[in-house]
Amino acid sequence: MRVSMKNLSKLSLLTLAGLLHSPLEAQETKSTSDWLTVWPGVLPIILSAPHGGREGIPNVALRRGIGVTQFTTERDSNTAELAELVAGKVADRLAAKPFLVIARFERKYVDANRPEAGAYESAEARPYYDAYHRAIAAASSKIRQSASAGLLLDIHGQRAEADTIFRGTDNGRSVTALVRRSGREALTGTKSILAQMASKGYKIDPRGSPGDREHRYTGGYTTRTYGSHRGSGIDAIQLEFGANLRAKNNIERTADDLAQAIVNFTRGYLFGTGMPANP
Repeated sequence: MRVSMKNLSKLSLLTLAGLLHSPLEAQETKSTSDWLTVWPGVLPIILSAPHGGREGIPNVALRRGIGVTQFTTERDSNTAELAELVAGKVADRLAAKPFLVIARFERKYVDANRPEAGAYESAEARPYYDAYHRAIAAASSKIRQSASAGLLLDIHGQRAEADTIFRGTDNGRSVTALVRRSGREALTGTKSILAQMASKGYKIDPRGSPGDREHRYTGGYTTRTYGSHRGSGIDAIQLEFGANLRAKNNIERTADDLAQAIVNFTRGYLFGTGMPANP
């Protein structure tokens, strides 16, 4: 199916309610949809951003983190903006949209990249958490229905190394299907997303050399829930961007380079797996 730019421009952003079918679910999410950005996609790509939200949630208690390991309420600044920029640039280049799921609520109310027990602390917060994950699950399901392979990129920010992008796949587990189908080259070789970024001067960790292992950031709840190691999932990679790479004066370049890397990866590894070469 080819989507022309004219038709693409007519595709409006959907709220989560538009992805749901039962009246009960639609009623439940009516008050949560304003705290999410959800795009329906055509490409077998999902971009998600759980920690870049800036919006407070009324009548929801702040998280205190009692008993939660590695607890934080800190925002991954500009990651929501980065994810949306990348999605738009990919859509422009391929004349078809990827799926996009962004949490607009602040992390201090709900941490969407944790299991429920550590994600929120009041019953009023649960609909926002559930809405975010239903959107990712729905996008993943649509990809599985239309293609035999797909990729989820979970966009995060880190302060450990300002100019580095860390990869998280639980040391390959969440991209089990990709490696089985195309070899480790698809994750670390010259045509992989992060090797393409490295060729443009970005510092990547791990570097992709034989024996390199993820050590600081190995992927979180999202990659472990939706990754292909679970059988019914799609391949999933967590990307942790340093502060300089998502700063206002650099974010456009970072988004442009990442979008082109995704486009090249899609053409090399995803078209031909059930998706047409020219969607």
